[in-house]
Amino acid sequence: MDTTSILIVEDEQIVAKNIEKRLVAAGYNVTSTVSTGEEALEAVKEVKPDLVLMDIKLKGKIDGIETAHTLRQRYQLPIIFLTSYTDEDTFQRAKITEPFGYLIKPFEIKELNRVIEIAIYKNKIFNELHDTKMRLDIAIEAGRTGVWEFWPTKKKYYSDNNLKALYGFKKDELSDDLDIWSALVYKEDREIMSETFNNFLKGSGREFTLEHRIYRKDGSVGWVIDHGLLFEEDKDKPLRLIGTTTDITERKEYEIEVKKSEEKFRSIFESSGIGMAMLGPDGHFNKVNQVFCEMLGYTEDELINKNFRDITHPGDIDKSTDLTKKLLKNEYFESSSLEKRYLSRTKEIIWALTTISLIRDSENKPVFFIAQVQDITTRKKNEEQLERYTEELKKLNASKDKFFSIISHDLRSPFNSLLGITEYIAQSFDELSPEDIKENIFNVYQSTQKVYNLILNLLEWSRLQAGRFELEKIKLNLNQLIADTVSLYQYLAEEKDIRIGVEEISEINVYADKYMIETVLRNLLTNAIKFTARAGAISVSALKKGDFARVTVADNGTGISESNQKKLFRIDTQFKTDGTAKEKGTGLGLILCKEFVEKNGGTISVESKEGNGAKFHFDLPLFDNK
Repeated sequence: MDTTSILIVEDEQIVAKNIEKRLVAAGYNVTSTVSTGEEALEAVKEVKPDLVLMDIKLKGKIDGIETAHTLRQRYQLPIIFLTSYTDEDTFQRAKITEPFGYLIKPFEIKELNRVIEIAIYKNKIFNELHDTKMRLDIAIEAGRTGVWEFWPTKKKYYSDNNLKALYGFKKDELSDDLDIWSALVYKEDREIMSETFNNFLKGSGREFTLEHRIYRKDGSVGWVIDHGLLFEEDKDKPLRLIGTTTDITERKEYEIEVKKSEEKFRSIFESSGIGMAMLGPDGHFNKVNQVFCEMLGYTEDELINKNFRDITHPGDIDKSTDLTKKLLKNEYFESSSLEKRYLSRTKEIIWALTTISLIRDSENKPVFFIAQVQDITTRKKNEEQLERYTEELKKLNASKDKFFSIISHDLRSPFNSLLGITEYIAQSFDELSPEDIKENIFNVYQSTQKVYNLILNLLEWSRLQAGRFELEKIKLNLNQLIADTVSLYQYLAEEKDIRIGVEEISEINVYADKYMIETVLRNLLTNAIKFTARAGAISVSALKKGDFARVTVADNGTGISESNQKKLFRIDTQFKTDGTAKEKGTGLGLILCKEFVEKNGGTISVESKEGNGAKFHFDLPLFDNK
């Protein structure tokens, strides 16, 4: 957009410089400053500004009001008066020049900026209307027009044939009798026509103009404009008015329709049950209805001149801007809709279905956007709730499938092994050596331990699903808990000749449920043993990280592929694999770990590459920060 150029007419140089400085800071181009009306007339001729800021009291022979009047007549420039005069007489004098603003010194630059922008906009509309009116007047006057002459003192009226034809009569069908012509004036317009004409004769003006309705020969009603010049009495003729009558029916009907359309649009705009707004091509609000204001919690004054970006959720600005750009480029010829989020005055998210149309002028230049905004927040919340219910149902179904899978297979398998061993011992006891009996009893112990761990995980998971797991957070010595858990499962590691190392750490206290964290450590450690090959290594470490403690269980075992990592910690993906010694698992342990860690305010994650081991990290809040 081009920078608005402004001419300052002010006789006080200090004031003029101050105004210039403030305008330049606001982004305007000050073409020059002058102190007299005469200088202003010359400056306008040279620099051709977009707008003039005019002081009323000026040096020189003509004051600001006279200068403004001349500028309006010659150049149709928008004038804004900046004055310290507050009296009614000065204001009324200034008003006659049709100024575009009247500001009392001192004033705020924000206030001046608004008045300037409005003045530029109003002047553009004024010029467009003025040009349209001139073209319309030329077209009409080149059409059906008649000539007449009236002698007021003699009560005589003369008309030409074109005027009679305008009324629908032939030249011989209508005489110049004044009463006949007076009867052709529409009944309801006769009084105002008589009053206007009498006031004209009493005044000092020479030019008479009046729009009124007429009756045509066929009984229809039309609109005409009478335009005449008054000639003074001379030795040949008395006082007389010579003029033309032009048929303006089409124009008046158009104006009436336009007015009706404007009133209809205004009524629809204001009384609409949905939010409506008018925006400039730059995206600033020019007009909003009450529904739109109430939807977002703003007043009309607060929204006017805001940009739509100011009230659009940051995540939806790009798609909103993209839509307006496409409308401006004629990629969409009518209107387009999108669902977007607005931010209310209190920063609450408002979902809306927004339909945007671009209005263009006769030259296809964009004039303004019309936005229809329908609040769909309730619908979107219902959709989100439905999505949550669907996800929860999906998890419940997965939980049910997982539960039956464990009951039907994972729990039955170790029991079958246990039954087989005990049956063998019972049937072959007398034939077994003490060493054989000892070995088989140890196998029974191992199988029982596996069944116990499985049942324990299953019960804990069931309690979680039923919401019957009570959280009891305490001050927990993480060092001691790690040492106890490693000691408990040292025998399993020794069976596979795996070394478990615990890194030396300073004392770390966390705020968590002891039983849950024991379960997490137990599952991560047994998994590490399960997936580490014979003679491998496992390390357990803990360190402080901000307000949290991070525990890491790392191994140099089989590792986990990237695709399978995405399936961990999820009940809806059936991922499990045998250990390096064909150890069986259910996949339930890691799900328990995730839920237990999150219930204690922490997070759990994994780092791994297939064939290069795995690192499981979980974070817990430090007790020191509670």
